[in-house]
Amino acid sequence: MAHMGYKNFREPVVYILDQELRKRNFKNQINTNEDSKYTGELPEYPCRIIRDSNNKVYRFMYANGTDMQWQEELIRNSEGKVYRIKTTYPNNTNKTIELIKDNHGKLEIIDYV
Repeated sequence: MAHMGYKNFREPVVYILDQELRKRNFKNQINTNEDSKYTGELPEYPCRIIRDSNNKVYRFMYANGTDMQWQEELIRNSEGKVYRIKTTYPNNTNKTIELIKDNHGKLEIIDYV
């Protein structure tokens, strides 16, 4: 049963790495307004998943409909592969990471753009 599981290994890996980068770099650093600083984890639920006309996911909206709403936008190349992830935080600041692959198409480096 070696072939059970995800057919595309990259998708869950990218998601997990992105979540870990977000937690490491932005925990306790989000200003929701001028007076107070948010001191906890960014909420992930409710989560709205938005797809394009080809039924590919291009945006995740976390804490949808709340004042702590934030989102991740998947930026695809001409082949339809995700190569950047743009995160917009509750205070409307943005960070974008780039997924850099080696010559064999394997994820090698994740870096801020």
